[in-house]
Amino acid sequence: MPRTAEEIKTSQETPNPPGVFVVRQDKRVTGLHVHPGGIAMLDAPDFPWRPEPAVTKVKRGIIRSRLHIRFADGTKTVIRPYKPGLKGLIQAGQVDSIGVINTASGDGRQSDTLDSLVAPFVIIAAVILFPVSLWFLAREVFGTSARAKQADVVLAQIRAVIAPS
Repeated sequence: MPRTAEEIKTSQETPNPPGVFVVRQDKRVTGLHVHPGGIAMLDAPDFPWRPEPAVTKVKRGIIRSRLHIRFADGTKTVIRPYKPGLKGLIQAGQVDSIGVINTASGDGRQSDTLDSLVAPFVIIAAVILFPVSLWFLAREVFGTSARAKQADVVLAQIRAVIAPS
């Protein structure tokens, strides 16, 4: 059932309960509930929380906002927490639009003249945007981005529920 823009905005503005986060897992928006018994995932707003096996290990990746989780049954997953207010639990199950590339390309006719006009603008944009993208990558690697700081919060809570080995 499609949600209205007002419902989505309200869900994004509503603070999550303690231990509940909105994360990106397998290119989808997912809910993550960290509780004393372990963790649970929310695949869609209409579904119940799906309990996961016990967490045996959790660590950060080179990109500091990614958390690599290993479960007792040997499965692994990678999650990236969203900044609070960016996504809501009502959006669970939706494909995250970041990184989705549309490969459809017009009507298939050749347009060499248009390509020759666009090429200089693309090169200029790339030269300008390359340092900016390096800056954002550095913020992720060194853990200073808002998303990496949110990952710190999630990491601390997951480590608190991991049983001592």
